[in-house]
Amino acid sequence: EHLADRAMILEGSWTLDAITTDGHLCLPLTAGGHPVGVLGIPDSAGPFGEGRKRVLAMAAALLAISLRNAQLFHDVRENSLRDGLTSCFNRTHALEVIDMELRRARRSQMPVSLIMFDIDHFKDVNDRCGHLCGDAVLAAVGVKMREVLRGSDLKCRYGGEEFLVLLPETPLEGAKRVADTLRRELAEMPITWKGEALTITASFGVSVAMPAEIDSQALIGRADAALYRAKDQGRNCVRLSVETAVA
Repeated sequence: EHLADRAMILEGSWTLDAITTDGHLCLPLTAGGHPVGVLGIPDSAGPFGEGRKRVLAMAAALLAISLRNAQLFHDVRENSLRDGLTSCFNRTHALEVIDMELRRARRSQMPVSLIMFDIDHFKDVNDRCGHLCGDAVLAAVGVKMREVLRGSDLKCRYGGEEFLVLLPETPLEGAKRVADTLRRELAEMPITWKGEALTITASFGVSVAMPAEIDSQALIGRADAALYRAKDQGRNCVRLSVETAVA
């Protein structure tokens, strides 16, 4: 904790030499002018002569470069996996995760459910207010999904105005409650564009993985069919893929 506090103090002056504080020799770590951390070495590892300090400074420089490269790799990977507009995962990555979750669910015998939804009359929004307004609506949907859903729930922009949500360890009725909550939150979400107040609604289809199922396309297909039923039955509603369940 002392080293973390010291790192914050050094943040505005990363050109400082090594500093001794709180029983540690502290060396700021910078790479390409970017602060990435602070290296703290306890005094018990001393003494710290000038020659040893130079060696430690070189080691700190190499460590800083490695940390910075790791940060950049993480950022590039995250950007390649996520939709830039909504911050949801993209379709390709989502399909990979769904396949993995289905295999995990088969091993653990735990339920996994899928929600598919899309924004009602989204084309009308683009036609009436322009595509920039449509982008603002999609971004707002992404924010609302992060607010309403669990961190463990996979959030995906499947394509256009269509989204997927994978709910690990969630039975069908639990997924229906989640979909109902998200539906209400989207309908009540205020969106303002050039002084005009907009409201949106969405239609939802929900499916649950069958025992030992590992076919993600079948799971998505059932949710998609339920979504089309929601569209046909008035929109702004939730429909389940299982006909015997209460829709």
